[in-house]
Amino acid sequence: MKKLFLFILLGGTFFCNAQEVLPLTSMNNELPLNAYIKDIDNQLPAFEGKWEGISNNKTFTIVFKKVKYYDTLAQKNPYYKDMLWGKFQVKDLNGKTLFDNLSLEDNYSKIQGMRIHPSGKYELIYIDPDLCNKVGLIMIGFTDSSKKELKFKYKDYPQSLDSSCFYYGKPIDQQPDPLPKEIILTKQ
Repeated sequence: MKKLFLFILLGGTFFCNAQEVLPLTSMNNELPLNAYIKDIDNQLPAFEGKWEGISNNKTFTIVFKKVKYYDTLAQKNPYYKDMLWGKFQVKDLNGKTLFDNLSLEDNYSKIQGMRIHPSGKYELIYIDPDLCNKVGLIMIGFTDSSKKELKFKYKDYPQSLDSSCFYYGKPIDQQPDPLPKEIILTKQ
């Protein structure tokens, strides 16, 4: 009888603490404690890997990697989330490196996934502490069903710069602009 009671008690505890699994299209508002926003439909692996393209006389390389991330900052209830992290490199046409964060540790990636839209486009955020906390929004989506080309669109947010920023007071055209506004990338 003791064993049956213990089994029921443990089973009930496990049932009450079961992790709620939600699709990638879920919004992050008021999620249950330790919920898991999971890549249920296996959409993220198609984005993973190395992508390259040329825009404004610069070669742009980005590498996306799928990770399972435990988000403790976004709200009062921490949760798990499948997402992409991105690291990139920009070179001029002579091969001179202009920006490079490919060697950063994964958890310091400057590009981090947010959510996938019902259309299949994936939304990411760019935060660059090395450029006075430059912030922008990235949207990526495949150009066709072969998933060999990726349309990359970037929109930066206006910055409030203080005098400690190395490009404080410089005109917009003299401020660092590491990401292309729009580019077609090819999977390598």
